[in-house]
Amino acid sequence: MEMSHLKNELTKLKEGEHRIIYTSPKGVGVTVKQTGKFSPHDFAVGLIEPNSEEFYPTHIRLLIDLYIKRISNPHAAHKLYLVFEKLFQGIDPEELLDEVNNLEFSMKFDEPIVNLCYSQLLMIEQDINYGPGSAKKSKLDPPREYLMRFIRWTADEKAEIDKIIFAAAGRRYPAPVRYSTPIT
Repeated sequence: MEMSHLKNELTKLKEGEHRIIYTSPKGVGVTVKQTGKFSPHDFAVGLIEPNSEEFYPTHIRLLIDLYIKRISNPHAAHKLYLVFEKLFQGIDPEELLDEVNNLEFSMKFDEPIVNLCYSQLLMIEQDINYGPGSAKKSKLDPPREYLMRFIRWTADEKAEIDKIIFAAAGRRYPAPVRYSTPIT
């Protein structure tokens, strides 16, 4: 679903409501559950892998996965990063499936379409929790740029995963400003 439309739907989740938003071609369910933790419209993003219980991935899982994908297949990873730029602009992950479906990585946690689907939800969560009308306002416009800068940082061949994760997990500092520029 296109980002602005999905954002609107997610703000209407009722207390405790749980929903499967996407199901990947390999059967991985990408879910949301309204929590109201950081704002009245906050939600948790979940993954349900076939024959497994649901778990809640964080942006850290995403960043590590993208980093190991880049190491295992730099050419395919660059294509994936370009698709992330389209996702950031609001395009529906399902419309991007053909662009990532054949990308192969010898090392990975999740298939690329799953990365896109749960990243879209994490970006929407940032826009809701730190955007207009929220108690905590982001200095970035849109607030989802916070996550996107970290995604771009993992694309940098000179980047050290330790620094990326330390910054992202500890929230000690945001990704450097140079990563506000889209990948080309």
